[in-house]
Amino acid sequence: MTLRGSAFLPIWHDVDVQMEDEFNVWHTVEHIPERVDTPGIVVGRRYADPDASLHRYFTLYEAESFEVFASDGYFATANARSDWTQRVHPAFRNFRRAPCHLFMTRGRGIGGGLATARIHFAQPGAGAAAPRDVFSLAGRRIVDGIAKLRHVTSVHLGIVGRVERRPLSEQSLSLRPQATAFDAVLMAEGIGLEAMRAAAPDMEAILHAEPDAVGGCEVATYGLAYMLFDISGR
Repeated sequence: MTLRGSAFLPIWHDVDVQMEDEFNVWHTVEHIPERVDTPGIVVGRRYADPDASLHRYFTLYEAESFEVFASDGYFATANARSDWTQRVHPAFRNFRRAPCHLFMTRGRGIGGGLATARIHFAQPGAGAAAPRDVFSLAGRRIVDGIAKLRHVTSVHLGIVGRVERRPLSEQSLSLRPQATAFDAVLMAEGIGLEAMRAAAPDMEAILHAEPDAVGGCEVATYGLAYMLFDISGR
């Protein structure tokens, strides 16, 4: 499989224009290395689409297990807010993030482009199965359908999990309103940003073809900007 581990953390956001260059340097030099040095975080990736009107940036952290996102090591890192972090964080806008259990993955390799979908479960009628169960049954059809699209190299589907542990800082981005307001995440990798822009409408159509499982989704496309692997052997 392409993703390393059984869980991942997807993050979408924008940055104030006047802080954009500093954000990219901070995120590359300090933030991703800091996170990848956390025990259990094995890969960090940053993607960007400078032409997007919303959520120009997407970050992905791959983890050995979902428990990593509630671990002492992860929270020690998250709560150690450097002066640089405190200078950059107020420039974040439209922040969305929630750790996910990896439900299914198909394909091999790392694509230069990525399409993401934040998915909201359909609300069932009286006596119907739970929304998560209905979505789980549809998940294989969704992944297999998107994996067949032209220039798509791999597809990953995750279901949002809940971490009850709260960060120490009330300024934490994860506490912003609506930050975790979605139920599942689909990520399709492909040969480049333009290829994924072309694939995005078909990807969205495949999701909407499951109305009993998918109540809505927000699709975006990105190009890979930076990636860092943990090579410590932990």
